[in-house]
Amino acid sequence: MTLLCLAVLLVPAAQARGAVPADAVPDAPADFRVNFQTQAGPVVQAVTISGLQAGERVALSCQNCLGQTAVEAEAAGARHVFRPKLRLRGTSRLEVRVVGRNFSRTRAYRVTGGQLELDARTCFSVAENRRVRCASLTAPRPWATMNVCSPSEVGMRAASPSGGRAKDSVAARFRLQYAEGGRWVDVPSAASPWTALGRANRSWQGGYTFRFNAVKGRTFRGVAEFEWRRGTRVVRTAARFTSPRRTAGFSSSVCAV
Repeated sequence: MTLLCLAVLLVPAAQARGAVPADAVPDAPADFRVNFQTQAGPVVQAVTISGLQAGERVALSCQNCLGQTAVEAEAAGARHVFRPKLRLRGTSRLEVRVVGRNFSRTRAYRVTGGQLELDARTCFSVAENRRVRCASLTAPRPWATMNVCSPSEVGMRAASPSGGRAKDSVAARFRLQYAEGGRWVDVPSAASPWTALGRANRSWQGGYTFRFNAVKGRTFRGVAEFEWRRGTRVVRTAARFTSPRRTAGFSSSVCAV
C-alpha cells in the first residue's frame, strides 16, 4: 500500500449529507414506479414515486411546461409525492430521476392524446456523469470503499470484477474529496499515481492511503478511477465513489475525523 505525505490546509466543511446517514444511501436505485394525478388541460396535480429507499435523491423536471418545472427532495421512505400543478402542452416532456450513491435512473414521459406516456428509461453513472446500460446496475461492477480513517491517515480500497479479456489489463488510481457546504471538493494534491491491478479476466483489489498532519473536523469520501488497457490503448473506463460494507473491518462510504 502506497503512502503519500500531505500537509493540506482545508477550510471548514459541512457534512455534505442529508438526514439519512451516508452509509445508508443505496449504491444504485431500484426500478421505481410513477403515478400521475391529473385533471383536464392536462394539468398534473401530483406525482407519486414509489419503490424508493431512504436517502435517495428524487427529482422532477418538465420541459415546455407551465408551473413548478423543477423540484427535488431526499426520499424519507419508500414513497415520495410532488405536487407541482404543471400545465402540459403537446410538446411537454416530463422526467423523474432517482439518484443513488453511484448510479441514477430516469423515466421520461411525453404527452400523447392528452395523456402522459412513458417515452424512455435511462441510467447514468454519477461519478462519471455519463449514460450506462441499465442492465449494468445489477451486474458485477467495480467498487471502492474507505477502509482507513484516522486524523493522520485516510485510505481507500477498490476492486475490479473478472470477465474481461486475458490480454487486457486493469489499472486504478484514487482521489480524495472533502465536504464543503453541501458539496464535495477535491483535496489539493490528493491523487494517487495509476497502479496496475492485473489481467482483466480475473478480479483484483488494490488500495492507497493518504497521510495527513492530524486533520480534525473533516468528512472525506474517495473516488476510484479504473482503466482497462489493451497494450498502451485505453479501451474502457469507470469511476466509483466509495461505498460501505465492501471489506472486513472498517468499510464505509465516508471518513469523518
